[in-house]
Amino acid sequence: MNVIFILLDSLNKSYIEPYGNEEVETKSMQRLAEKGVIFENHFIASAPCMPARRELFSGRKNEFLWKFWGSLEPFDRPLPIEAQSLGAVTALVTDHYHYWEPGTGIHGYHENYSCTNLIRGHEFDVATSEPLEDPKDFPRWVKAYLKWRPPEHVNVRYYQNVKHYEREEDFHGPKVMQAACDWLDKNHTHEKFFLHIESFDPHEPFFIPEPYRSMYGPYNEGFTCWPPYQNKKMFEEFMKTASEEELQFVRDQYKGKVTMVDRWLGKVFEKMDEYNLWENTMVILTSDHGHTLAEPGKIVKQYAKGHPLFEDVANIPLIIYHPEIEGGKRINSTFSCITDLRATILDALGAEITESLSPHGKSLIPVLKGEVNSIRDHILYGIYGAGVNLTTWDATYIRGFNPKGPLNLYSCEIPRLVSPSTIAGYGDLLGVNIKYEAAEALVSRFIKKAESGYFIPGVKLPQWKIPIPSAIGAGIFGMSKTTDQHYLFDRKKDPNFQNNLAGTPEGTELEKKMIEKMIEVMKEEGCPPEQFTRLMLE
Repeated sequence: MNVIFILLDSLNKSYIEPYGNEEVETKSMQRLAEKGVIFENHFIASAPCMPARRELFSGRKNEFLWKFWGSLEPFDRPLPIEAQSLGAVTALVTDHYHYWEPGTGIHGYHENYSCTNLIRGHEFDVATSEPLEDPKDFPRWVKAYLKWRPPEHVNVRYYQNVKHYEREEDFHGPKVMQAACDWLDKNHTHEKFFLHIESFDPHEPFFIPEPYRSMYGPYNEGFTCWPPYQNKKMFEEFMKTASEEELQFVRDQYKGKVTMVDRWLGKVFEKMDEYNLWENTMVILTSDHGHTLAEPGKIVKQYAKGHPLFEDVANIPLIIYHPEIEGGKRINSTFSCITDLRATILDALGAEITESLSPHGKSLIPVLKGEVNSIRDHILYGIYGAGVNLTTWDATYIRGFNPKGPLNLYSCEIPRLVSPSTIAGYGDLLGVNIKYEAAEALVSRFIKKAESGYFIPGVKLPQWKIPIPSAIGAGIFGMSKTTDQHYLFDRKKDPNFQNNLAGTPEGTELEKKMIEKMIEVMKEEGCPPEQFTRLMLE
């Protein structure tokens, strides 16, 4: 059997037709849902982008408890290599530039495919060095986003990449889907293949062409298509001053991007029609995480994907088509996460799913076939250096954290995340002047305390245990005003998560139950001991 795995970055399930949205046009996703099976309780494990992808590629869950943004580890068994060992020709078609982003030294992902098509130019990708006009002559939409994203010389790179885009076909999401179609034209006759299609869209910036830019509301070039969130000061200022009209504009541009990607995804499905691939190909469509859009009426008005992680970010789409399984169904009897998708892919390609091959992932094919109802009855998830979330059938509990608590990074390598050049570069990205010498002095102080040993359960190669200042560990995604605040929601009585029961008399028993369960699950999953101190769970 072939497998086509489709990952659309930052896709909110509440914005697509298969999950009940009647406003945003997503006919292609709806077509897949009608042919396949919709999962209602598919969650992230680790966020954001690269932590989720290491879980996909390695089958190791809860990256966020051990390390942040990084490469595959020497002890990992990469997904494309395992697929090739099963006789599959493997291919990656993507514009997700973090796979080859030089500043963070990521490696071990795209290098292992039989074929890769890396489509350049999204977000901060260094795809061109073409000189630009004087900033005073920039288009209004560029000035609008640069207002909130200093420094200009870094954030103008996106405009530099897309300056000459005019037609719909020029944009990244359409390019990815067309490249996938081209691959199918030339490769559909392989006896077995694994095609990994990954679009950075609908991830921001929400810059799109017509007809999408005015499809869901009036287009205003003076509004930003890329609100800030990595820079805490700018984010707070934006949220304080942005009108509801501008926030609605951002939501409308996101909707337009979702529809644009969906329409071009339909071309992939048309290729499957042309070559009768529905007869011998499993298709999986999902995301890595959601993206909050400052929706009105929320208990905490959030934007993007930082702590605290509510379910609009964490509970993500999953649709699976299997040629031997009746479609048109919804499954709400199990929780699942991205490591389970790796196991499902390898199962479909003919692997025996062992603990060595899939340390933490379980195939969903037995669930699809009705052989079992559930592979998980809870899910633990979060962001490195921030809080920890636990969702059960009854409740979602978000545990706050002490930002001054101990935090270690575990890896067989000294990751680029803690290199002076990377730290100084992140400062540049955030508009903060961090001199190399200052970053070098900082790193030299905490790296002296690094230890080597065997810390990660089940790993037979020695690892480094590196103490990490919290500002480096999760300064972008983990720092909110009240990091030590907890959240507790009754999933049955309060499905919109508007009534925080944490610390209230009526929530006392449920909170106690969830704390006990969280401690139990963290221990079962081999959580580093210092995390209990950070999370005030001692």
